[in-house]
Amino acid sequence: METVNIDALPYVDKEYDDPGMKKIVDDLISDEMKNNISKDKFTIPKSETIFKKNPLMRSEYERKRRGENMAPFDTSRYRLQPPSGSAENDPKEWEKSMKNAKSQLEHQDIRIENLELLSMYGQRSWVMHNDFLEKYSDILSKELETSKEEVLHVNKSRKYEQTEAMIKLSNLESLWAERVYKIAQLKVAIASLEGYLESHESN
Repeated sequence: METVNIDALPYVDKEYDDPGMKKIVDDLISDEMKNNISKDKFTIPKSETIFKKNPLMRSEYERKRRGENMAPFDTSRYRLQPPSGSAENDPKEWEKSMKNAKSQLEHQDIRIENLELLSMYGQRSWVMHNDFLEKYSDILSKELETSKEEVLHVNKSRKYEQTEAMIKLSNLESLWAERVYKIAQLKVAIASLEGYLESHESN
């Protein structure tokens, strides 16, 4: 993996706060972006058809897209009406009606059993579930606080390192300015000495 050296010091660099410098930087970024060639991998992918393998979900999805309401449930089987009319004397229709009645009775028995179980254990189960959620919430809260502390530590470390770097840069800049000034003084002294020697040689 290629190592990238980042020399930006956002905690101490103040040049970008200057409107003139900000404009220069923004113009450079804008020019660079104009030169970028758009690639296919950066384009938004085409939408894919969902629920390909589930016709029921697909039809419901299309219904919602069209804004149509769901068809009401057929509750005729729950009415337990006996055969009527021409079917009143048909044994098969009566047998069908009896099977439906037995099925509904079994369904009601199961509902009653579930209600009894809920009455016996529902409160305890709900309390346990709430206790689990509370403990899980505490765990997530602690993880969040830990993450915040880690982020704060990283930011403090960066600020400290950048402040130390700025001090070194300031010292080096001062040293550079001092050396440049001394070199300029030496050049002036050399030029003066050369002029003095030339004037004496001509005499």
